[in-house]
Amino acid sequence: MSDPDLPDDLPEETGQQIQISIDDDHKHGAYANFLVVSHSAHEFTLDFCQVLPGGDGASVQADVVSRVKVAPTMVGKVIQALNTNMTAYEDKFGLVREVG
Repeated sequence: MSDPDLPDDLPEETGQQIQISIDDDHKHGAYANFLVVSHSAHEFTLDFCQVLPGGDGASVQADVVSRVKVAPTMVGKVIQALNTNMTAYEDKFGLVREVG
């Protein structure tokens, strides 16, 4: 069964190289230190947030700096890419200690 949202001839499946371009408004990215993941039957939503230190009481404000929606068929590839890059990062810089 194919995903109706995706073309049948994706570059990765045909051996083509993908040329990535980014406009000036996005090239510096946005810093995020918190991630919320949710899903529906048709997509996964990744809300990248900034949580600032300091906050009084039991609640902390998390401001969404970027929202990315991903087809379920892409989630496995995202996880694989993150694992590959995390392994390369830790090989170069040492193990990352989880906080919290």
